[in-house]
Amino acid sequence: MNTASLRNKPASAGTGAGVKPLRKQVSRACDWCRARRSKCDNQRPCRACIQRDEPCTQTGVDETKTLPQALRESERLKVNVRDLENELAWYKTQYQASSTVSSSWSPPEQASLGGSPYVSSRTNTSPPEPRSEKRSGESDLMAQKPWEGIEIGTARSPNVSWYGPSSLFCFIGRMNSYIDSSLHQEQSGSVKDMVLHESATALLGFDTINTPEDSTHAALSGDSPLSKGQFLSPTQEEYFLESFWKSYHTSLFPIINETDFMDQYRSLWNDSGDSRTPCALVDIVIALSMQYGVSRMAQEKQKSIADRDPSIAGRWYFRRAQVMSNYYLESPTVSTVQCFLLSATYLCNGSFQNMSADACGSATRAAYTVGLHLDPPSSMPEPERELRRRLWWALYQLDAKIGMKLGRPFTLHRSSIEPRLPDDKPDTAMQSGSRFTPLGGDKTWLSFHLYDIKLFTIAKEIHVAFYSRDLNLPGGQSIWHNPEILGSHAEYLQSQTSRMDQWREEVPTSLKTKRKGNGAIFSTDGSQMEFEQFAPEWLQRQRLNLELLYHTLCLNAYRPFISFIPGRQSALTRELATKCALHAVTLTSITHQALSSTTILHGWHESFQWQWNASMTIVGFVLANPHNELVSDARQAVDLSIAIFDMFSECFGVATSAARILRTLAPKIDFLLQSYSASQGSVAGSGGLDGAPIENLKSNEIGSEWLDRLMSDASAFDPSYVMPMQEMFQMAYSIEQWSGLDSLMPSMGMDQWMI
Repeated sequence: MNTASLRNKPASAGTGAGVKPLRKQVSRACDWCRARRSKCDNQRPCRACIQRDEPCTQTGVDETKTLPQALRESERLKVNVRDLENELAWYKTQYQASSTVSSSWSPPEQASLGGSPYVSSRTNTSPPEPRSEKRSGESDLMAQKPWEGIEIGTARSPNVSWYGPSSLFCFIGRMNSYIDSSLHQEQSGSVKDMVLHESATALLGFDTINTPEDSTHAALSGDSPLSKGQFLSPTQEEYFLESFWKSYHTSLFPIINETDFMDQYRSLWNDSGDSRTPCALVDIVIALSMQYGVSRMAQEKQKSIADRDPSIAGRWYFRRAQVMSNYYLESPTVSTVQCFLLSATYLCNGSFQNMSADACGSATRAAYTVGLHLDPPSSMPEPERELRRRLWWALYQLDAKIGMKLGRPFTLHRSSIEPRLPDDKPDTAMQSGSRFTPLGGDKTWLSFHLYDIKLFTIAKEIHVAFYSRDLNLPGGQSIWHNPEILGSHAEYLQSQTSRMDQWREEVPTSLKTKRKGNGAIFSTDGSQMEFEQFAPEWLQRQRLNLELLYHTLCLNAYRPFISFIPGRQSALTRELATKCALHAVTLTSITHQALSSTTILHGWHESFQWQWNASMTIVGFVLANPHNELVSDARQAVDLSIAIFDMFSECFGVATSAARILRTLAPKIDFLLQSYSASQGSVAGSGGLDGAPIENLKSNEIGSEWLDRLMSDASAFDPSYVMPMQEMFQMAYSIEQWSGLDSLMPSMGMDQWMI
């Protein structure tokens, strides 16, 4: 009987007499049994060593002798490798993020963008990726090169502020440098000379720049009409509070329990209803509601409440809320965090970008103090736990928004102990304190906030990874001077953007606005929106904001690939630059349709900022890529943007200035496009460059090379025709920072804090 027949014999059958049972194998015998080739077992000490009273040792390593053992060992190693990779990725992300926050600043030196002193080399440096030791003979000039930022002053202050490479300010700076280099002009003076000239401030409707001493004198004089501000009556406050729940509460941050808030608000009034006890959270909610509500009113009605501009309506409530919030900074509460977060939103809407970032930082530090960065304990009531989660992730979202918009370091980073994402199920929505109709498919009014958070989380991770890559540039160069490195970054970004596509597919149908015909949702195919006629406005605003935000984040991610420096760019670089323009054109088309056919975006400050960002991106794309087949659509989008700002001007005064800037730029752009088309042997149509030969489109002559040739021909070009473009770009810096500090914080005596 052979061994095979024994192994195949059923276990229930008895063994014949004289047949020895099979020897049980072990993976590795002990040293004593192995040396003597004696029978061993898996116990330690083994039975043989116990009988012989010998030490039982095993100095070798178990060998994999069977397929199951090999599979188990392989699976174990895979699990270990996966765990180590995840741990390494987490630490790398934390290191990159923290390095972006606390990186050392390089000393100021002359910028390399067209020789313009407007751009400073002070940037947020990023950590080197893990790599081997420097090869022998490798030049120190190839050390890590940071992305360039820009230091500028605005129309309302002589002081300068720093903005990073992802900011619109930096992109406008690159456009300005492009025109400067093409005109062969050197802009003299320091970085502080980027404050707008008096002609620019006059065109924008601003006063000339006041020095700090002038501002202080005006504030102390007490002659400002703002010092006569008054608070609202109880019925007026109630009116604006009602608008808050269907605007910012549903379409931005659901961080307040409506029922608890209103109960507290009513308890603040005295018996006669003549006055109420001041409350920071109530005041900032009223201020934000006034800012939005007054912006939606007709201009003749705005003056009765906002004596200057609706963007700073409610500033008296804002100031009182700030004083009380600062008082509780030593021992903050959840309400303190809520107040600072809403204050940051109010300031951003009023174009106080730096103060908005500071308020977000105060909210972050207060959130750490009250423990919002930890998942709430199970002993806490479930509605309160969900509220804390929504508040923490709203703060994370705001920090990501500000950091990417201004190109500055973030203050919040992911961690292994962070709260889980907030819930959006019907049971949670019922306990949130607000009563809104469920959306179906197990989705509620809270679902918008959840998918908003997911989108910002993905966008921020892509942003950090992209701007943390080592540029490996020679000294004195920017990434736009090296097409190969720019192409390498394009390949990297392309590999990351699939996550945005995945998010787009995960958005529930109830949060999507349908497209007419066969148009794809969240696409750039140019199809028109189909707004649901009988859906509540808050739901339509959720849907619209989600799509506009998606296009904004996409165009911001692709914008670095719009290059104004001549050179042959890779096909992928050109493709991503075109994608950037497509998202900007799509956003413009959607915004125009929404404003002209609905009231969804009326008075919504952030939609104006998104549109301004898209408009200037389109202008830059057209100037940098006059050969591109998308130029015709992009040029039409400029005209559409002017119409949008004309409609927005009924809500915000600054929109009038935005429209004026684009109206001045439009004919200059047409002149340059027609000149380029003529230089390529074709005539541009009224709509753009549809007649450009295909071989010219493939030549990829981008940047200032063609403009250099045009402007060097004195017989065919008058530089004075294009020079106003420089002034327009200087004005463009101040569209997002146009408000004066004196309008927000006028002189006020202590008696005006009393009610």
